[in-house]
Amino acid sequence: MAERENVRERDILVASNEFAYVQDLTKGDIVLYVGPTKISLSNTERLVEFKSDRFVPVRGEDGGLGVSPFVAASSAQYIVVDNPAKEGNVKTVKGSNSATELLWGRKVVVPGPATFPLWAGQKAKVIPGHELREDEYLIVRVYDKVEGDDSPIGTLKVIKGSDTSFFIPRTGQEVVPFEKGYVRSAWRMKKNMGLHVRVTKPFTAPAGDQIPPGTYASGQDLFLKDREGFFFPTEQIEIVAEVQSIPIAEKEGIYVREIASGRIATVAGPTNFLPDPTMQEIVPRYLDAETLALYGISHQNPLRAPSIYIPPSYAVLVTAKNKREVVKGPQTRILEFDEDLEVLTLSTGRPKSDEKLLSTSFLQTEGNKVSDIVRLKTADHVELEALLSYRVSFVPKSPSAGPDVKASEAAPRGTPPASRDSEWLEKWFQVKNYVALLCDHLGSILRAAARATSIEAFHANSTELLRSAILGGKGAEKRVGKHFEENGLFVYDVEVLDVHILDADVKKLLSDAQRAAIVSEVGRKQEEMRLQNERVREDVNRQIYEAQIITLGKTVDLEKAKKESALARVGSTIDLDRLEKVGRATNEAEALGISSVARTTAEEREAELERRALESKVAAFEKQMGALAPELIATLKNLGNQALAAELSKNLSPLAILGGNSVSEVAEKLLAALPIGNGGDIKSVMQMNGPASRGQAPTIKA
Repeated sequence: MAERENVRERDILVASNEFAYVQDLTKGDIVLYVGPTKISLSNTERLVEFKSDRFVPVRGEDGGLGVSPFVAASSAQYIVVDNPAKEGNVKTVKGSNSATELLWGRKVVVPGPATFPLWAGQKAKVIPGHELREDEYLIVRVYDKVEGDDSPIGTLKVIKGSDTSFFIPRTGQEVVPFEKGYVRSAWRMKKNMGLHVRVTKPFTAPAGDQIPPGTYASGQDLFLKDREGFFFPTEQIEIVAEVQSIPIAEKEGIYVREIASGRIATVAGPTNFLPDPTMQEIVPRYLDAETLALYGISHQNPLRAPSIYIPPSYAVLVTAKNKREVVKGPQTRILEFDEDLEVLTLSTGRPKSDEKLLSTSFLQTEGNKVSDIVRLKTADHVELEALLSYRVSFVPKSPSAGPDVKASEAAPRGTPPASRDSEWLEKWFQVKNYVALLCDHLGSILRAAARATSIEAFHANSTELLRSAILGGKGAEKRVGKHFEENGLFVYDVEVLDVHILDADVKKLLSDAQRAAIVSEVGRKQEEMRLQNERVREDVNRQIYEAQIITLGKTVDLEKAKKESALARVGSTIDLDRLEKVGRATNEAEALGISSVARTTAEEREAELERRALESKVAAFEKQMGALAPELIATLKNLGNQALAAELSKNLSPLAILGGNSVSEVAEKLLAALPIGNGGDIKSVMQMNGPASRGQAPTIKA
């Protein structure tokens, strides 16, 4: 009460562009005070505020003390005023203003720029004007009559950014907000997306509009796709949903139901599938955990069709209401909505039994291995257990199923080959438990074969007996094997892993007999080995001797060859030397002959030259001598004779002394045979040169 009294006693200042409400406590009237002014509260007045559609007193702890600023909007804003004045042109004055009548439940839009106080009971909201890009729009609702617009109340209008870049509503219109504000983004149309829209009001679309041209009824759904650009909703069209394409990878698929017919189709990838929500819907398919395990699927997306991978050497049977198809691996099969896989239940354990069955949808068609333990009894009632492993396959075609299957028996006459093959493949799955069929039938065959054989014979050749009972005997080629007409199963090999005699006494007897036989056989083998060793030793010695003889013969041949080689080498050396010397001599003789011929030719040429020179000299000399006088010739002749006599005397004196004769006598005898003249001439010469005969030089007188 003290605080209230303080408030009453205080003067309240109201500045320009401010206002406050004062309530008369005796009448309840609300007076509007507009600044600038001063309010002096009396004991029967209090300051109040309009909150939550009620006037509440202003308490002392309130910091504002009930004074509020004018409502103000700029040119880019607008004001929405609730409960406007009935007299729209009523104006406030400075100071106190008595209450005016309001239009409750109505509201008006005041575009900026504007500023004013609020009458008691009014509310106002300042909203920024709406700026729009080309890909943005506003939804405007008509809530009251709009001047110049006959649209009924409740009409929704779309303001496109491509038409208006800035928008302020008029009185009677309001911009519908949403969680992100007022401005909405238009739907961007792309090739891989679509738009589901609904007609809210009948209209006729012209050519070039956002939707195909035509007349549309209210409530009609449309699907827009395969276009690019922006889509704006209108007062006749609302957007239901944006539809994105569904990427479907390779070996994946989805189920799509046609709404009109209810037919479900499978769309397989790779593709981007854009469903039309007005005509199609995506259908999920749920599989339980057991079925997923049978199909080999670890995790399932219900919106995707089950995709089954069939490994190599495996096959599955796909079934539907009116369909059965065998699919062989390796490949991936996408199941249709009404398709399932056939389930086989196989016996397990050893020996095989039905206590615990193995469920599977995958049939191993090649390289299959089934093991079993078969109890047998021989002709002499000895019980045995055989551990066997069967190698089996499923033949793909009836004509080639095996030697014991005839093509004429595989299918009815007149059936097309492809149909016969398909029917034969379906036979693979006609027997749900092919393991039981295999083991039961082959066990019966083996028991019959064992009953016809004694334990001794069986024990001695158990593997061959069991294999032959199933696969047939050994022929020129391979064994024929065992074929099952019921489901195309073919046994191509049998492995006998172990044969166990159940009777311990019989087993011991057979063991002892076998041991004795083994000992005997080992002794015989040892003797044979000793004999064989001796034979080998003697054969080795004999071969050594033969090798030595051959070696000696080869040594003699080698020495003979060496001798012949040496002789041949010597003869070759001699022949080579002879050839070398003869060749050298021939070369020298030829060279000498050539040299002689050349020298002879040169000498002949020189002699000819000398002869010609001599002839020239002789001719010249004769001509010269012919010119001499006869006296000169005689004188020269005497001079010659004297010179001859002197030489004879000097050289013949020793002969004359030894012979006891005179020089003249010796000279006469010596010169008698010479053609130089007769002895008289010689004698006269010697007399003329008498001194010469005595050892003195002859004297020639003129």
